[in-house]
Amino acid sequence: MDENERITLRLEKENLELIDAFLKAKTGHGNRSQLVREAVQAYIQAIREGGDRITIRVPRYYLDLIDRLVAEGYFLSREHAVVRSVEDWFTRERVKEIQDHKQEVDKVTGKVVAVSTGDKDGVIPP
Repeated sequence: MDENERITLRLEKENLELIDAFLKAKTGHGNRSQLVREAVQAYIQAIREGGDRITIRVPRYYLDLIDRLVAEGYFLSREHAVVRSVEDWFTRERVKEIQDHKQEVDKVTGKVVAVSTGDKDGVIPP
């Protein structure tokens, strides 16, 4: 394969219009070719890294807030802000509360049967 081999890519008119509108918004991606190269690389990287990444939709208000806090130096990046938020929400106490709630729900729904076994929990799963 040549270092810069040319390929032909066919896209629907709607996709081309989407690409062109994106590029017109001064995104810094240059042209269609550059955007497609970067998109392919990002897609492959996301698939390879898979297990430790998620994609979420964040309401515009919160995204603007995160961006403002990043710009003001409170967070290093959007990712840093989201990870810190998750860390702050999933405290040890909250995780214990969630586990206790699940155990209660399991008892009510019959997924766990309470028996006297002499151990400290006294619960044996079915």
